Amino acid sequence: MKYISSSDNQYVKLASSLKVKKYRDDTGLFLIEGQRAVEEAAVHPQLVDMIIASAGYENEASAVQVSEERKIIVDPRLMKQICATENPQRIAAVLRKPSWPWNEIISKQGILVYLDRVTDPGNLGSILRTCWAMGIEAVLLSDGCVDLFNPKVVRSTMGALLNLPVFTDIGDKQVKTLRESGYLIMGTDIKQGKIYFQVRYDGAVLIILGSEGQGMRDELKHLCHQCINIPIKPGVDSLNVAAACAIIIAEARRQNQVSI
Repeated sequence: MKYISSSDNQYVKLASSLKVKKYRDDTGLFLIEGQRAVEEAAVHPQLVDMIIASAGYENEASAVQVSEERKIIVDPRLMKQICATENPQRIAAVLRKPSWPWNEIISKQGILVYLDRVTDPGNLGSILRTCWAMGIEAVLLSDGCVDLFNPKVVRSTMGALLNLPVFTDIGDKQVKTLRESGYLIMGTDIKQGKIYFQVRYDGAVLIILGSEGQGMRDELKHLCHQCINIPIKPGVDSLNVAAACAIIIAEARRQNQVSI
């Protein structure tokens, strides 16, 4: 382990820079915070660039099963500089962004979720965590969604980012490809379509959920085989997109008895 006390150290500067999307994009790295998140990352050692622990937390860092040269110990005051949270925990890690094979997703016969311009980090994190728990094959994000590796998204996914295939900047062209590959395209629409539990989710299905304020784009509606909606009490404007996602994919899983 290396001990670092200077804020000018290259490792500290690198970790600190990952709060900004530009540097995450440039380096292909992102930061996770907290013991639970680091333990989850240690299951995927090929993604771990370095473990960062506050002085006095050496034993906890030692317990993480990655090589010692990939661990650094920093002066406690530097953790606040490195981490995005106001009151950071005493351990964090820099990870490489995971990558997934697109061709394998196209050939699968499971359920995919497509998010069209979902901008709230908490909603995205909740959706990813739910999709992971429910056995969804992959989540696809359109251009205009919140950054997948935004610190708030990372914190709220609770490990889903490392285990659930997620593809970014997916546009209409890729949705057309999935349709041509045999996927049934279902789009959520609060004003039209069948009630979500009155349709079948057999075989390869892509479920599209629109943005919090505007719903699904018209261009995507034209690609749908079927629109679906969730009946809600009169006077209620709409459901939170994360809640709507959980309701629909729970029904899809019930119908298909997905093996988790």
